[in-house]
Amino acid sequence: MMSSPTFNHNWRVSIFCLVCLVAFIKLGFWQLDRQEEKRVLMADREARQQGPSLTASEVGTEGSDLGGLPVLLSGFFHDDATLLLDNVVLDGSVGFEVHQLFADFSGRYFLINRGFVPMGRTRGDPLDIPPTRSQQVQIVGTVYQRGGAPLRLRQSESPEWTFPAIVQYVDVSQLARQINKEVYPYVIRLNEGQHGALPRFWPDTVIPPEKHLGYAIQWFTMAATVIILWLFFCFRKEQEL
Repeated sequence: MMSSPTFNHNWRVSIFCLVCLVAFIKLGFWQLDRQEEKRVLMADREARQQGPSLTASEVGTEGSDLGGLPVLLSGFFHDDATLLLDNVVLDGSVGFEVHQLFADFSGRYFLINRGFVPMGRTRGDPLDIPPTRSQQVQIVGTVYQRGGAPLRLRQSESPEWTFPAIVQYVDVSQLARQINKEVYPYVIRLNEGQHGALPRFWPDTVIPPEKHLGYAIQWFTMAATVIILWLFFCFRKEQEL
C-alpha cells in the first residue's frame, strides 16, 4: 500500500528552485515597472500633442526631452534637398522614409520626415515620390528625438551627397554642411493629413503597456510553477511492503 507523503529535502533542488524563484519574481516586478513607465510616457506624449503647437522661432534645441513637441511651420519645401532613409518596411513593402528640407519664414530650416515610399523592383528604379507644391504651405509636425543628441560622423568620414541621397541613418549636421545652411538638429515628423504627408507607422512605443503586463504574468506564473515543482520533488509518496 501507499504511505502518506513524507518530506525529502534535497539541498541542490532547493537552491536551484530558490534562485529561479527570486529571479522570476524580480523579472515580473520589473515588467510591472516598465508597464507604469510606458503609461506615464504615453500620457505625457498625448498631453504634449494636444497642447498648442510651437512656432519655428519658439521650438528650442536644448534638452533631452523634446520628443513629441508639436511644431507649426510656415514656408516652403525644398525639392532639391531630400534624404531617403534606407531599409524601411511598411505593410510588408520595403522602401524609404522621405526626409525633405523645409524653409520656414522665420529664417530657420527644418528636416521634415514626410513618411514612406516603396522601392521599385530594383534599387536602380526611380522612386515615385509625390512632389510638394512650390508655394507657401503651413504644416504641423512633432519633434522626433532619438537617443539624445543627433548622430554625427567625423568630418573626414562625411560623404558627398547627390540629392535625393539614400542614407543608412539621418545625419542632420552633415546635411547642413552639404547645403551650407543651419538646420534644426532634430527631425520633424509630419502629422497625418498635412501637405506632403505620406503613409507611415510611427508608434509611440514598440511594446505597449499591455504587453509588459502580459510578460509580468508569465514571469509570476513561472515562479508559481517553480514552487509546485519544488513541492513535488520534496513530498513524495513511498511504497510500504
